[in-house]
Amino acid sequence: MLRLIAVVWMGLAGMAWAGPDADTTLRLIHMDAQMQIAREEGLSHAETLNENMLGGQGGALWHSQLDGIYDVPRMVEGARGPIEALDTATLERLNLFLGSELGQRISDLELAARTAMMDQEKEDAARGAYAELQGTDDPRLKAALTIIEAGDLVERNVSTALTANYQFYRALVDGGAYAMSDEEILTEVWSQEETLRADTEAWLMGYLMLLMQPLDDDDRATYVAFMQTPEAGRLNAALFDGMGSVYSDVTYALGRVLALNLKALGEGSQEL
Repeated sequence: MLRLIAVVWMGLAGMAWAGPDADTTLRLIHMDAQMQIAREEGLSHAETLNENMLGGQGGALWHSQLDGIYDVPRMVEGARGPIEALDTATLERLNLFLGSELGQRISDLELAARTAMMDQEKEDAARGAYAELQGTDDPRLKAALTIIEAGDLVERNVSTALTANYQFYRALVDGGAYAMSDEEILTEVWSQEETLRADTEAWLMGYLMLLMQPLDDDDRATYVAFMQTPEAGRLNAALFDGMGSVYSDVTYALGRVLALNLKALGEGSQEL
């Protein structure tokens, strides 16, 4: 595989590329569109909270508050710092691959797969496809497992989700909606870890099965090889740092807004 990784860069060496800067990287990975999806996911989650915790009484002010929380330009800006901190040589190599025809095709497929996973029927189908392939030697399964291992994707996603959940509970307490100690919050959050881990693994595998379905063997091998490069590892870490910060911020803000609305409905200061 090391030889193939070298070929990834050598095969692109003669191509024109967009430059070693973070703005180019953000554009090539479609960060604006990624954050638009995150906004839609957040608004959908908030609507569930409205129904389950506010009795569907979240009105115009509630929706205006949510619109301010899930502001795409601000979310993009919040995630860009760790990518800007990457060294020039890393950005140059990243943009070389990401700006190639295959790199852009993969970025498009990532967006398409992420969008598809927002539809419950499509998500269930993707998870089902993964379940059927478990224990087989299907090359897509092997590729997906390699990508997950290379990026430590399960651990990083679980850690990000647990941190966001902690911020949500803390916001409810800070906002006066619930009475919990920090120890109680941590206990509640960690009680979700096992279930969250299993769900995260199944989601990631379904997502990657969907993403890689249109790729032929050569393109899939190149994609896997790229994801194993140090440069892709640095980008992955930067994305999780930036996105994790954004998710923590918006989740805390959501908790504070929910607490405000709960208190307005006379349902604050409860034991969780």
